[in-house]
Amino acid sequence: MLLALVTVASVAQNQEDVSLAYSYYNSKDYDKASYLFETLFNQTHSKNYFNYYIKCLSALGDLEKAEKAAKKQVSIYKNDLSYKIILGSIYKSQGKADKADEQYQSVLSSLPKDRNSIVSVCNSFLAHDEPDYAEKTLLRGIEIANVDFSMELFSVYSSSRNYKKMSETAIDIIEHNEAQLSSVENMLQYYLNNDTNDELYTILRSSLMQRIQKTPSTALSEMLIWVYVQKKNFKMAVNQAKALDRRTNGNGRRLIVLGQQAEAAGDLSTAATAYQYVLEGGEKAPFYFQAKLGVLNTMYQQVVDGSITDKEQLAYLENEYRSVFAKQGINATTVQHVINYARLETYYMNNADTAKSVINKALQQPLNYTIKADLNLQLADIFLFSGDEWEALMIYAKVENDNKQNEKGDEAKLRKAKVAYYTGSFKWALSQLDVLKAATSKLVANDAMELAILINDNLAVADEYLPADTTAENPDQELQIFARGDMYMFQCRTTDAFACFDTIVTQYKSSPLVDEALYRQAQIYERQKDYSEAASLYQKVADDYAYDNLADKAAFRLAEISSTYLADPETAKTYYLKILTDYPGSIYAVQAREKFRKIDGK
Repeated sequence: MLLALVTVASVAQNQEDVSLAYSYYNSKDYDKASYLFETLFNQTHSKNYFNYYIKCLSALGDLEKAEKAAKKQVSIYKNDLSYKIILGSIYKSQGKADKADEQYQSVLSSLPKDRNSIVSVCNSFLAHDEPDYAEKTLLRGIEIANVDFSMELFSVYSSSRNYKKMSETAIDIIEHNEAQLSSVENMLQYYLNNDTNDELYTILRSSLMQRIQKTPSTALSEMLIWVYVQKKNFKMAVNQAKALDRRTNGNGRRLIVLGQQAEAAGDLSTAATAYQYVLEGGEKAPFYFQAKLGVLNTMYQQVVDGSITDKEQLAYLENEYRSVFAKQGINATTVQHVINYARLETYYMNNADTAKSVINKALQQPLNYTIKADLNLQLADIFLFSGDEWEALMIYAKVENDNKQNEKGDEAKLRKAKVAYYTGSFKWALSQLDVLKAATSKLVANDAMELAILINDNLAVADEYLPADTTAENPDQELQIFARGDMYMFQCRTTDAFACFDTIVTQYKSSPLVDEALYRQAQIYERQKDYSEAASLYQKVADDYAYDNLADKAAFRLAEISSTYLADPETAKTYYLKILTDYPGSIYAVQAREKFRKIDGK
């Protein structure tokens, strides 16, 4: 019984010493830490404690004591090569490079044929910052043990950022065994994602292209495509995929996947190119229909972002939609395209009745509740666009009632609140928005919060904000004008919307809505591709209203326009940097940092 108590007490003391040793080490109290690690090593003979003991002595500058301790372990454990590596590292710290190399060469000449031992020695060299000797260990291991150490070599090269050898080794692994493609891509992904100056990307791409030219390989071509995608160079990825598809008599599957990836990344023209390649295979091609829908979707997105405005192109897209519906019918596969077609007819072709008709036709199909909710929400939007607020409210209310337990109900409630806001029923709108602040959908919750703040901050404003020649009989007058402008924007009545916002800017100059009105006017100019005017107004909001909630958003839009459309990288840099310094918590901070670095070449 007494022996058991002594043993428990000993273990407890040991654990306390371990914690204390690491605590001293982490706080850089190396004198106390070295004493405890030496004691622990003598008690347990754990190599980990010995390593920390040597680290402490090195930090204290007592290299002679460290050398003496290492020599002692080398003489005791003649077969444990790691102690020789430790001794070599001490010699190196003393400036005795020749003696260090002597120890390291001794390790290489004594290397056993056992795979695990070879890997252990390699890791020991890496732990002592000797990647060259870690590489030599593995290469020597290949000679004496006839074992493949390609994966380990990749790790060695990656630890020293030797991108050339990393790339060549990765390619060698795939050439030896194509089944390793996914594993190699997983290993490379971290380094490519953190390759801020594209050094690895450039070297890897070049190495792959040279190897493919020398020995055409499907796996290496797939890897090259993957590398392009990691850097969002979809144009080159699609070109490579087209060449591979032709060479292998592929069925276009790669191009469909790339088209979807490019589309998701916003590279719509490249996505369309990928889909168009598949369409060239004819209607009997296995992915023809997917490609057709892909082309429709990319064209529609280009209409929305303003890239396509030509009436002939709009008419072409309209006819393509009708052709697809005629051949494929209206069903679960095509229903999202029905919604896009309805939006095209409503907002861009001024054919709201046609849009209502196709939505009602789709609602007759056996579709799930989510899709039917989306169709009804779109139908209500069309009525609101046409000026029939009452019918829109009725449909929104039905969707909300039918979807009380899911996000579609929240979306419908938000749109009801917006109708109330548009029509000046601000308090009723707030009652709806307050509920939505806790919505499951973060997007709905954020939109509800944003609109609620706008209304609360401007509801029943003081008389001082009104024009001098008016009375305070309607204290919410400027908010009503502003809300009407928002409704006109929704209805694509751009001239009327701009006039409403201009009234706020010119007649209510002290109103807290002025920066909001300027921002809306900038959005209108941007939609009209008048980027100079848009930039001017965004800059005014960012500079003159720097402490209001739109400042970071305006700064980001100004930077984006300056970079993309105005060939003004200096202004872009200035305002990306402004977001990082003045608004570090902004939702645009991450994008701003990435784009600032890209422009700055860092």
